[in-house]
Amino acid sequence: MQNNPASQSGVVYPKDFSLINLTLLTSVKTFDMKSVLTELSYHEDIFNNTASGYLMITESMGYLEILNMVGNEYIRMTFGKTSDEITWTDKLFRIYKVDRRKLEGNMNTESYSLYFCSDEMLISEQYKISKSYKGKSVSNNINDIMVNHLKIPEKKIGIIEETYGVYDFIVPNLKPFDAINWLSTYARPMPDKNGADMVFFEDRYGFNFRSLQSLMSQRPYHNYVYESKNISDQDIQKKIQNVTTYEILDSFDSLDAINSGVFANRLISVDPLLRRYRVTNFDYADYFSKTKKLNKYPITNNFKNRMGDGLNATPQAVTKLVFSNFNQSDSSYVKSKPGSTGHDVFAETYIPYRTAQLQLTNYARVKISVPGDPLLSAGMVIGFELLSLNPNEKKANEFYSGNYLISAVRHMITPSEYKTVLEITKESTRAQYSSVDNNSTIWKNTVKGIT
Repeated sequence: MQNNPASQSGVVYPKDFSLINLTLLTSVKTFDMKSVLTELSYHEDIFNNTASGYLMITESMGYLEILNMVGNEYIRMTFGKTSDEITWTDKLFRIYKVDRRKLEGNMNTESYSLYFCSDEMLISEQYKISKSYKGKSVSNNINDIMVNHLKIPEKKIGIIEETYGVYDFIVPNLKPFDAINWLSTYARPMPDKNGADMVFFEDRYGFNFRSLQSLMSQRPYHNYVYESKNISDQDIQKKIQNVTTYEILDSFDSLDAINSGVFANRLISVDPLLRRYRVTNFDYADYFSKTKKLNKYPITNNFKNRMGDGLNATPQAVTKLVFSNFNQSDSSYVKSKPGSTGHDVFAETYIPYRTAQLQLTNYARVKISVPGDPLLSAGMVIGFELLSLNPNEKKANEFYSGNYLISAVRHMITPSEYKTVLEITKESTRAQYSSVDNNSTIWKNTVKGIT
């Protein structure tokens, strides 16, 4: 568990912060940007390969001209909760664009935004890879791309989880990050985790390749609460863990869930060599009983439609067709011709499972704002307590309270305050939804359309 920033000396107000370094490196000279900063926004997302953000600047000296800025500059930013290095986020980025440029006030002042991203993003866009990997794991291949093609420094490589199985791949002239994303779709976590839910992303510690189930298995960093604020309360720790605003982005969407294969989907895999096919069905109920999850209960109940089927019982709603080499090595034909086939790509696992798992991760989404905390990072787990709006209930909303995965984080600093905006997601609930009595007369008649 990370150290608690509120326990560090010097934090008096929840939005206190220390902007230690904001240095622009140009071909002309280095320049301290703190005096002209209007807003700093730093962003991480587990579904994006690199971190990024922007600096909003207001100045009247013409620094874009004086510093000869052309989009090949670097910015180093270091910020924390206090002057204690434990809380610091220290990152080096490449400036790639200036936008939203306009005159202000007396027309002698200019405002604009400098957009930045990790240098690896631009490097990835400049090169392509054509390379074969024979009998290697996906994690091995991704590590090779990071080290030998993107030349990512060792200190910028975070957690790279081992993947299960070996494959024969030819990377077909792809940009490095495109190659990593392509390989990720095939990646299966180790056998203690089901499916194919590996994601590649950058956080404050570096680049990571991790299973969503592994991320969800983490101990919650903090428990954040949305409740009325007590002005007289002097507990700084409580104030830092208080949610200032929240917005429920996604509650449930049964129609979209059906069409995206969240609860059920089907894969028809065809082996053209041995002229056979296989049908693989994904069943949410079966998957949920075996997977590692954030909370205890599923995100739906036992409802059945007028055909007698639940949402997990109609895989034909989302059907995919793929060429596959399932169990080719076990056939007598292939055994008589050693080396005639490659390793199994396990399409029957990675396609139906990944189709559901990535959608499940974003099934319920909430955006919350909390007092700035530089230790909050994409891929962490937090607890979120949302009080019920029911006037007769003075307790937490059990369906929207519980453990959440931080899918994206944005740290926003202005000269006067520091806040952190989190996009949090969950694929399970802390309380169980009420079961439907599918056999009751009124329910059966309603489902059949009888008023």
